[in-house]
Amino acid sequence: MFDPTTELPKIPDNPGCYLMKDRQDTVIYVGKAKNLHRRVSQYFSGHDDRAFVSMLGDVLEKIDVIITKNEREALILEAGLIKRHRPRFNVLLKDDKDMPQLRIDLNEKWPRVEIVRRRKNDKAHYFGPYPSGQACRRSLAVLNRYFQLRTCNDKVFANRTRPCLQYEIHRCLGPCLIQVDEYEYLRQCQDAILFLSGRYDDLKTKLLARMNLAAEQLAFEQAALYRDQIAAIEDICEQQKIVQKTPVNQDYWAMSGDDIMRCVVVLLVRQGRLIHMQTYEARDSVTPPADILLQIMVHHYQTFDNYPSEIILDRTLEEQKDLLQETCEALSGRHITLTFPQRGTKSSLLETAQLNAEQQVNQRRTNESDLLLLVEQKLGLQRYPHRIECYDISNMQGGQIVAAMVVFIQGKLDTSRCRTFKIRTTQGQDDFGSLNEVLSRRLRYLKPSEEEEHHLSNAEASFCEMPDLLLIDGGHGQVNAVMAAVETSGMTGAFDVIGIAKARMQSENAAHEVEHSPERLVYPNIEEPLILEQNDPVILLMANIRDETHKRAIGFHRRTRESETMKSRLDAIEGIGPKRRAKLLQAFGSVANIARQTPDNIARTAEIPLKLAQKIIDELS
Repeated sequence: MFDPTTELPKIPDNPGCYLMKDRQDTVIYVGKAKNLHRRVSQYFSGHDDRAFVSMLGDVLEKIDVIITKNEREALILEAGLIKRHRPRFNVLLKDDKDMPQLRIDLNEKWPRVEIVRRRKNDKAHYFGPYPSGQACRRSLAVLNRYFQLRTCNDKVFANRTRPCLQYEIHRCLGPCLIQVDEYEYLRQCQDAILFLSGRYDDLKTKLLARMNLAAEQLAFEQAALYRDQIAAIEDICEQQKIVQKTPVNQDYWAMSGDDIMRCVVVLLVRQGRLIHMQTYEARDSVTPPADILLQIMVHHYQTFDNYPSEIILDRTLEEQKDLLQETCEALSGRHITLTFPQRGTKSSLLETAQLNAEQQVNQRRTNESDLLLLVEQKLGLQRYPHRIECYDISNMQGGQIVAAMVVFIQGKLDTSRCRTFKIRTTQGQDDFGSLNEVLSRRLRYLKPSEEEEHHLSNAEASFCEMPDLLLIDGGHGQVNAVMAAVETSGMTGAFDVIGIAKARMQSENAAHEVEHSPERLVYPNIEEPLILEQNDPVILLMANIRDETHKRAIGFHRRTRESETMKSRLDAIEGIGPKRRAKLLQAFGSVANIARQTPDNIARTAEIPLKLAQKIIDELS
């Protein structure tokens, strides 16, 4: 247990970050300070009445410190530590990182613009995120139509035998097979980057010059292409609101909300036009609002490379001006002006950002939070259940044991994040051992190294997202098996774990009316289950999540069993290897259909000897 009288004198007066840890050596809170000794001592002065501070006596085991040269370095380091450790008492940041973005990598020989949902540190250009998949695809469609870049992925591109339809309708230059000037193609890519960056005036000037030159050289088809590109740019410009008379690049920051939920909005103005609004959501009752905004700004400018020349903020942050300016300039490598307006156009736009932040809070509370806040309160959770993961095991007499993981984000099923597992090491019909294996494998992804994190695919990246609640299909045995995996992985306290035991038939009377036991919620180390009213929306949501997981587990088990059955019957026939088996199944669809064929038909269709075809019929009959 942490003893302030002996440990506080060991903490230096330097700037840096402090990491509070519990008995399992899990980081529960990360903070930064200009003077580490003075800041940490404030937690034990008796003048801090925050609920988090009152809990330190029960959970705090030790405090580690990392010294930095100055407060700016501490602020940047703090953001990285929070992102890596996901401390339970720090900002629970929900941003638009899982929303669609556009990516183009100029290091490729024939670059293409693709839709992704995660930014990587790979020196590619990223644009967005976009407010919806439709908006993202609309921008991509404009690029495909007017900039003629390839749209197929690398595998398809490498195996083309003839140009695709996009080439035929003049929406791709066809570098897969057609001889294309690499310089001209790269210039189209750079034009696409200017377009996506909102630098319409610069791009329009270049295209006008090229159009006039092409017309002078009588290259009218090329001039028509430039004309169409200019028309597309002008159309986009008309749709966007001009908010500044001069072509300035500015970001307007505003925050609204309370300790339960805060929304931070940043309006991106480029070349005097409002091109995008990004929203961040933070749930934190511990960190002061100003520090929350600082942390979000550092997170934002660490992941975005489209830096403004000026940042406009509310006057409440004016005391932090020097720290903010140093931090932003360190991240961007350029001079950035910070402004705190009281009147004029900038003040008016800042008010617009504030109104949008308030709207985001109201909208999210109305659309999302009501039921999940009820879940948090009625189930006594440690945190708001933004991401709920549910697990179930499916098997038949110990064979083909599989598991399913279903993910609900903000109370809604997210199929892109769901997973299925085949049990690898657990032997026999052991649900407890199978659950322990699955959770052990899953929890390893929550703490990837920095090198591993840079090489994760989008699907793997979503698998690294920390859950807020693990819901287990089962009772105390299943919950205990999961808790064993959680404790072994060092993730105790990082999320809530609850089991949901199915309602079972208890009795049947003479009138054949069946009475069922209620749905029960089981907690680790608590004998008595929680029983809610069976029409309570909280238990209905939990049962819906459990049923969805059960359905997916059974479906995956059935497909696995059928696949194994098909493979085993064909594999048992001498002369049928993987290639012939695949060809037979592709031609006839199933083993049952193969058995109905004539030897001649099988031999002709699968291009195998008639003797082998007859042998297949004999074995399957």
